[in-house]
Amino acid sequence: MNNVGIITFHCSYNYGSALQAYALQTYVESLGYNVRIIDFVMKKNFEQYKLFRTSLYRKQLKSLGADIIFFPHHLKRKLSFEKFVQKKMHLTEKRYYSCTELKELNNEIDIFICGSDQIWNIDCTHGIEPSYFLKFVNDNNTKIAYAPSLAHIKFETENKEEFKALLESFDAISIREESTVPYLQSIVKQEVKVTLDPTLLLNESDYLPLLTDGLGKEKYIFVYMLEGNKELIQYCENLKKLTGYQLYYLSLKVNCGFSCGKNLFGISPEKFLSYIYHAKYVITNSFHATVFSIIFHKQFCTFPTKKSSARMVDLLEKIGLLNRMYGQKFVLDNRIDYKTVEKKINELRVESTAFLNNTLANGENYERK
Repeated sequence: MNNVGIITFHCSYNYGSALQAYALQTYVESLGYNVRIIDFVMKKNFEQYKLFRTSLYRKQLKSLGADIIFFPHHLKRKLSFEKFVQKKMHLTEKRYYSCTELKELNNEIDIFICGSDQIWNIDCTHGIEPSYFLKFVNDNNTKIAYAPSLAHIKFETENKEEFKALLESFDAISIREESTVPYLQSIVKQEVKVTLDPTLLLNESDYLPLLTDGLGKEKYIFVYMLEGNKELIQYCENLKKLTGYQLYYLSLKVNCGFSCGKNLFGISPEKFLSYIYHAKYVITNSFHATVFSIIFHKQFCTFPTKKSSARMVDLLEKIGLLNRMYGQKFVLDNRIDYKTVEKKINELRVESTAFLNNTLANGENYERK
């Protein structure tokens, strides 16, 4: 049995990041591989999740006050995510902090996958992080990119040559956004594929074991607001008044602007899925909350965002649900034909699963020439 290592944003306190890592691990394991998620932590990127962000205090004294006031909430979030990672992800025995340290994994792992999430987004990683481009992997091991996001149509000149050199060593490359294909294809010889976010590789039944009990039969509206949006908040509060349903909301910030409802800040990824699964309505501006609303066949509304509208629009358009994007003529209770939606999702999965299945199979007996 070949050993597969996955490097991604697995330990961020972010529902999409955690669940896409879990999904990719689960899918590759279903193919019969022994999978490990590489416990790599990029310190400068993880600073934002520290309970006390000491590096900010000298320039932003108010950050200290916020860290003290919201400490119980942030501690709850930290414990929830770390428990999920420890229970549900099959991590390497060691934690790594540099590309140099990661080199020792060549003795244990045969096939390396980087992706998904925004690991190639140089804004997130504060420049090119070679670890997320598998620079530490030896030539006799297989290197696969599965659906990483660049969030850029192209790189600036100073990054282009480094980026090109890193990509040329890959055995197979796929990315998440169609818009970046022309740029990548212009600098590498390999064919660049577009593949689905890992969360869409799994079916509803694959996520059911993660669900938690205790939500009962209460009718409620679940809101996940990834980016502040006053119009979204107003829409949800009006919907609560109209329906009489309970309002549960979740955001990246503890204090996010809702005047009513129950704040769920700090819940675990399992609880996040459970609240979507049992909701009467889901209102969100998150790509992954949109994905799970679709997987669980919910009545949902997606608000556009400045940063991720493109991938939400792209997905909804491909599966015939563009009318679930919020607009003047939006009607929340319009029937969704999920039988047709499932058929289209299955069609989209074909190329993504074929990419993974084939590249992993090729890597089993691969010997670089």
